[in-house]
Amino acid sequence: MSRVAILAFITTILAVTNVYAAGIDGRLGLTGKLGFQMPVQDDLISGTTKSRTGFAAGGGLIYGLGNNFAAELDITHAPSLAVENGGGKVGEVTLTDISLGLQYRFTPDRQLVPYLGAGVDFIQGSFTNNFDDKFDLSWTTGGHVSAGVDYFVTRGVAFTAELKGVFAPKGDLKTTALEYDPTSFLGMVGVRLFLPEHPFD
Repeated sequence: MSRVAILAFITTILAVTNVYAAGIDGRLGLTGKLGFQMPVQDDLISGTTKSRTGFAAGGGLIYGLGNNFAAELDITHAPSLAVENGGGKVGEVTLTDISLGLQYRFTPDRQLVPYLGAGVDFIQGSFTNNFDDKFDLSWTTGGHVSAGVDYFVTRGVAFTAELKGVFAPKGDLKTTALEYDPTSFLGMVGVRLFLPEHPFD
């Protein structure tokens, strides 16, 4: 009886190993994430203001390019980052970041896959003051670096966690003489769902 159990255990381990060993080469994945966004620059709107950490969420697509590389399109939205001046709230900023990036995946054939990423970011948003006056933030282009890990629970489902730094030049707060600095730090967790290699064949 014990031999049967041991044989079944070894068979299961081999089967699971083969599932993970396929990697994501040539496969499309859908990603959903949530977490926080922390502005790095205190002068998000002007030199006297300070922006607080707020909730962020998003999602996108990932596609495997060979054994170790993947391309990623990611959209992150921070709906409400409180802006303070002298300790009092003066309004809220909304930011949307559309990023295109490339990942290097260190152990593509394992269950646990750490990666490093970098790419370009297109950022836009708005500022609403305490009087409900809304001012658009002009588009600005920057870049990002990221580090994360994917943990595959099945061949098609992976939990993901990522830390990301976004760097960009200041943009204009329209109809005013003020500027904003979207440089920030993000921490996100989520789920990736991968399609088979040839889902439409």
